[in-house]
Amino acid sequence: MKKIIIAALLATLLGCTSASPKQYYRPAGAEQQVEVYGRFDQISFEHQVLINGNVVIDGQLSYNYDDGHFSGEYEGMTVTSDCKWKLKKDLTCLVKINDEMAATLTF
Repeated sequence: MKKIIIAALLATLLGCTSASPKQYYRPAGAEQQVEVYGRFDQISFEHQVLINGNVVIDGQLSYNYDDGHFSGEYEGMTVTSDCKWKLKKDLTCLVKINDEMAATLTF
C-alpha cells in the first residue's frame, strides 16, 4: 500500500511541471540556429530556460504572481527572460538573446 501512495505522489509532482513548445532562433552573426524552450513547475514556481538542452536560466517566480525578470548566459551571449502572468493562470515569458527577441514561451 505504501508503494502505491508513494508512486501516486511522485506522479502528481512530476505532472506539475509544464514545458513550452520548442522554438528555433538564429542569433545575429551565427551560422546555426538554436533550440529554445522552457519549463515551469507549478508547485515550486521554478522557471527554467533551456537552449540546445542546456539550462541557461534557473529562477523562481513569486508566489504572489508578480512579474519576473531573469538572466543567464549561453556561449558568451546574454540571455534574458521576462515573465508575466495573465489572470494568475497563464504564464508568458519573452526570451531575448543579446537583446534580440528569440522566443515566446507559454505555460
